[in-house]
Amino acid sequence: MNDFEILKWDSEFFDLKVVKVGNNFLSNDLKLKLKFLYEKNADLIYYTSTVEKIENFENQYYDISLVSTRVPLIKKINKITEIHPNISLYDKLSPDENLISLAHLAGRQGRFGMDSRISKNIYNKIFENWMINSINKKMADEVLVYKDNDVIVGFATIKIDGNKGYVPLLAVDRPFEGKGVSFALMRAVETRLVESGCEYLLSGTQEKNKKALAAFSRFGVELKTPEYVYHLWRKK
Repeated sequence: MNDFEILKWDSEFFDLKVVKVGNNFLSNDLKLKLKFLYEKNADLIYYTSTVEKIENFENQYYDISLVSTRVPLIKKINKITEIHPNISLYDKLSPDENLISLAHLAGRQGRFGMDSRISKNIYNKIFENWMINSINKKMADEVLVYKDNDVIVGFATIKIDGNKGYVPLLAVDRPFEGKGVSFALMRAVETRLVESGCEYLLSGTQEKNKKALAAFSRFGVELKTPEYVYHLWRKK
């Protein structure tokens, strides 16, 4: 029963006790564990499962919402290519309005945007904060931007952990989808990671995003087993 942690930032932001439990933690003894978390006064629980769906499980403790079916992505990297001339490191101290707008787009497509209990204003604020903390290097090591006529139309954040590089956020403005912007950003990310000594690139996208999955496959990324991402809200 120790495979959970209280998330300080999320708890302060929502003014609730927000808890994250380990992957597949609820795959057995589900009712007992929900009762345990309820008695620990957890108001909102983040849970990821690779083994089964639980959204229809009847209980008196939590409303269970499947907010995302996420496909983890991994690629072994060793190739340095020339970075597209439209791509650069974001070097300002705060995000401009175009970067904020793209952060909102990333939020709308993610699990917070898919949770009907979280308003647009709230998830926009979450991703504004995420972008700010990526720029100030609290949540990312670098932010790459793609500009068209000096306007940011795409971005990717990079986080390095040992020999692994992560892409926590990536978004492309709608009018520029299908025009090679995401490919150019991913190639730039790969080059930056290889230069930093990384051997693997890891990211993820929604299972329903078939175009993105096809593009990642062409990019040489391996698609892993889908994950079911849940938000469990404490019943009144």
